[in-house]
Amino acid sequence: MTAETTHPDRAPEKPGAGGRVALWDNAKFLVIVLVVVGHLISTVRTETAFGFGLYAVIYLFHMPAMILLSGIFAKLETTPKAVVSTAQLLATWLVWEAIWAGIRQLGGERAIGDAFLVSPAWTLWFLVSLATMRILFPYIARLRHPLTCSVIIALLAGLSPEIGSEFSASRTLCLLPFFVLGWKLRSAGWSEQPWFARPSARVRAAAWAGLALIAAVFLLLPDLIDQWRIDTWLTWTDHYGALFADAPPLGFEPSHVVPLVAAGMGIRLALLAIAAGMTLALLLITPRGGSRITAWGAQTLSVYLLHGPIVWTLRHFGAVDAIGGLGVAGVAILVAIGIVLTIALAAGPIARAVSLVTTPRIGWLFTR
Repeated sequence: MTAETTHPDRAPEKPGAGGRVALWDNAKFLVIVLVVVGHLISTVRTETAFGFGLYAVIYLFHMPAMILLSGIFAKLETTPKAVVSTAQLLATWLVWEAIWAGIRQLGGERAIGDAFLVSPAWTLWFLVSLATMRILFPYIARLRHPLTCSVIIALLAGLSPEIGSEFSASRTLCLLPFFVLGWKLRSAGWSEQPWFARPSARVRAAAWAGLALIAAVFLLLPDLIDQWRIDTWLTWTDHYGALFADAPPLGFEPSHVVPLVAAGMGIRLALLAIAAGMTLALLLITPRGGSRITAWGAQTLSVYLLHGPIVWTLRHFGAVDAIGGLGVAGVAILVAIGIVLTIALAAGPIARAVSLVTTPRIGWLFTR
């Protein structure tokens, strides 16, 4: 932290250059750290109970939090600027689909097949989901109860096997409530309420306690991986039938469609609620003032896109497996690597150097 770091209970700073608010950028940096760490430990998560528990804690809320932070800036009106911004996301997705196709061919993984562009490559689902949410949002927001409706959509998405990873449809529908919640947080003035804008020491302590309690439950359960492969549920890509067949909680596998649907919806609703609570807790403990992490948080798109090939390379050449094989110490090392990697990729010079592939120029496509 730099000398200008401020006390966490102060109100969020007024928008600075470009209308940015320190709170949101600070939160985005914390979340992108979780994203990078989660991807680093992903392939070795089953090696230790600690690694699996940490992975579960991260995946409980890191992408819901990322979606919520994106929804904060959602607009009801489809302005020319909003159209260009959404098109920019799709252009970035197409560029990185080509990059990932090249990486995988060089690595001998697979040739371009029928799934190209249909099932987004690894981390790129987020770009497709975010663009889709932006397109859907003006219609969802005009409903009488948009947040409730988005939750119902998320629950209904688990009914059909046809709603899966293609064009990130399942994740889009399942995580849509967080986009709407982000918009409500700002548009309804919730973020201006004193308990949120200037959280007291008691409120921050409660937020820390909530996060610590959830982390303790998952990290201290030695046989969680044997009792429930909750990581399967936290990818938000499968329908209820597949989830109970592949990852039944405590061996519970309903034999009839009605209890299966009811249990599936109940579990998904609980996971959505936990994710919302953890995201709120994270926002309450996030510093409100400007600091070095504020500048890093402004570069989350670059970090999100660039860390993928680096993590893939570390996996491909066996570095992640070798480190993960050290047990709990290995997981700790991977966490440290993830933090350092995030900071390095968030550096201004790196973000500017790769701007042509992270934000390809598409202004020439549109009229003034």
